[in-house]
Amino acid sequence: MSKQETYRDFLQYLIDEGLTDYGAVIPKQMVYELLGIEVPEVGTQRQFNEIALTELAAADYVRAYLLNEGKYLAGTTSGYRVLLPSENVVQVESYVSQADKKLSRALKLSRNTPRPADNAQADQQEARVLMRQEGIRERFGNV
Repeated sequence: MSKQETYRDFLQYLIDEGLTDYGAVIPKQMVYELLGIEVPEVGTQRQFNEIALTELAAADYVRAYLLNEGKYLAGTTSGYRVLLPSENVVQVESYVSQADKKLSRALKLSRNTPRPADNAQADQQEARVLMRQEGIRERFGNV
C-alpha cells in the first residue's frame, strides 16, 4: 500500500468515527496504530525521524482536507484536536502573521538585490510583493 493510500485510509477512518468533527480529540497512540507505526523503546535518530515524518505527513494530509471544511487540526502534547470554530480565529491570525513576515523578507531581499539600471522585472516583482502585503493588511488588519 502506498503512503498516499495509507493517508487516505487514515482520513477515512477519522471521518467514519466522527474524529473530524469540531472538538474531536485524536490520541497519538491511535495515530500510530492506524498508520502502522511501531515506536521502539530504543532506536536510532534516523528511526525516530522517520516516525515523526510519517506522522507529520499524515497529519498534513488530514489538515489539508479539514481546511476545506473550515476546520483546523492542531497538534497537542497527547495527539491532535480539531479546533472549535471560535478557536480558528487564532489560527487564521497565525497564518496571516506568517504570510506578512515572509512578504517582508521577500521585499527586503528584492530591495537589497543588486540589479542593472534597466531591470524593470525587479521593480514589478517589488510592486507585486507590496500589493500582496497591502491586500493582507486591508483584509485582516495589522497582525
